[in-house]
Amino acid sequence: MAYFPMFVDMTERECLIVGCGNVAYRKVMVMLDFGAKVTVVAEDICEELGKLTIENRITFIKRRFERKDCDGMEMVIAATDDNALNHEIAEYCKAKGIMVNAVDQKADCSFIFPSYVKEKNLVAAFSSSGNSPVLTQYLKGKEQEILTPFLGELNEYMGQIREKVIAEYDTEAERKRVFKEILCAAIDNGRIPKL
Repeated sequence: MAYFPMFVDMTERECLIVGCGNVAYRKVMVMLDFGAKVTVVAEDICEELGKLTIENRITFIKRRFERKDCDGMEMVIAATDDNALNHEIAEYCKAKGIMVNAVDQKADCSFIFPSYVKEKNLVAAFSSSGNSPVLTQYLKGKEQEILTPFLGELNEYMGQIREKVIAEYDTEAERKRVFKEILCAAIDNGRIPKL
């Protein structure tokens, strides 16, 4: 069965990542990109995560994982190279109702990471439900050709004028027409109109 696509506001939400390698680092960077409050638990730390600790962008706990580390977390990512430990973490989190991702262990995941492209607040994401990461990476490459920085800026502008358009036009049909006209004009001209 396919995973449900949902965009969630992760700003300041507590996220635990167990592990210290390249995969853990990539997951940390994704969570930071979306504003999560990240804690990493590992017996050692890679250079990249060490830099984030020095910059106070993450909290690092240097020791072996303990189940209590999951308590109070909204999301847990088991990113160790020990499949049995990842499974243990996933089982504990599922029993506690905590969203969990055990990397490369689809059956242990209550959520998975999509491949995504982000320009400001405009995000496009692809998921194969864990079946083919290579396919989602391919689609991400195609989407990067489409989702440009200009479209990210245009999305910001459309958000800025949204309340004004809603206040000035009575019907949903009128609002859609105005938004479509603004959008098409901006894309055709290659520039964002002034407020």
